Amino acid sequence: MTYVDGFVIAVPTANRQKFIDHALSADGIFIEMGALRVLECWGDDVPVGKQTDFRRAVNAKDDETVVFSWIEWPDKATRDAAMARMQDPSNTDPRMDPEINPMPFDGARMIFGGFSPVVVVEAPTTNKPGDFLWYELLTTDAEAAQAFYGQILPWTFADSGQADMDYRIASAPEHDVAGLMAINAEMAEHGAKPTWLVYIAVADVDQAVSDIQARGGAVQMPAMDIPMVGRMAMVADPQGAPLYVMKGSDPRKSVAFADDRPRVGHAAWNELHTADPAGAWAFYGETFGWVKDGAMDMGPLGQYQFIRHGGMIGAMMATTEGEPSGWSVYFRVADIDVARQAVEAAGGQVVQGPDQIPGGEYSMNCIDPQGAAFGLVGVRKG
Repeated sequence: MTYVDGFVIAVPTANRQKFIDHALSADGIFIEMGALRVLECWGDDVPVGKQTDFRRAVNAKDDETVVFSWIEWPDKATRDAAMARMQDPSNTDPRMDPEINPMPFDGARMIFGGFSPVVVVEAPTTNKPGDFLWYELLTTDAEAAQAFYGQILPWTFADSGQADMDYRIASAPEHDVAGLMAINAEMAEHGAKPTWLVYIAVADVDQAVSDIQARGGAVQMPAMDIPMVGRMAMVADPQGAPLYVMKGSDPRKSVAFADDRPRVGHAAWNELHTADPAGAWAFYGETFGWVKDGAMDMGPLGQYQFIRHGGMIGAMMATTEGEPSGWSVYFRVADIDVARQAVEAAGGQVVQGPDQIPGGEYSMNCIDPQGAAFGLVGVRKG
């Protein structure tokens, strides 16, 4: 179990660079003795409290800034051994000599203590089974689709380098988000139409495909390996909604679906329209571990049922008459009204919205010029 030493000190504001130089020299000792990391944080927003606050805790003067620091150790034993070595009279490391490396602050007013973590919550660095990994647009005109979405979202595009198909990578400013793939003649013969598809992470693609078939789903494209990408298969749930299952070759977490924080240009919501909500819950719960977390009454449209998988990842609702089961993806924009104007100016169609949603943002449902449905989510700035 990790162990943490915490410190609060008051440093003369004029000594900021001296403090940084001192820390860069002295903090290396802790790393050499087994610390995992050391953080020295210069006060930026340190309010005055009604009863207590950081400034009063260290008797900070008007010309001083509060610094909040901590050292993370792999365990208390490592920390105790390091402290014993530092206090050993035979230790003559010059970085610890106050005459050679003087502290640019009043150490007598420093407060400190050792702490054992009881709750640790960290952002995941890898995807877990059931997470959304990727999005893919099947379209009859990749060039036109690229031009359209490039006017709506802050995407840049690059060829994937696959010689046997026209597959383009759409990237937001920070990360890759989606792929655009042209529907070829063979795909068209099998009924492929412009649509957005979702990729969901699994631990084992072949086992997932077997489980999906056993639960009433179907295989639309057998499992295959793509070098530098991973193993995947295209399947359909028991109600006919198509999706991919995938085990990526990159161990890092995908943020194509921005479940960590709002990211403009990334997917913000995943919505399943299904002919059998009860059957869909049974299938997706057993296959991916998803759970229902409340619902919102949509009147004649029925219940809008929220999906939780760690955090909230989307929702399910019943299809309307004549509507096929399928997934709809909502991408985040910076300004929903500007986005609406852009969709219409670029030849797309807004079929619903913008409508206010819980949390104060707005969403709208659109169709691109080739006929693929998609959604947008964003704030209203005007």
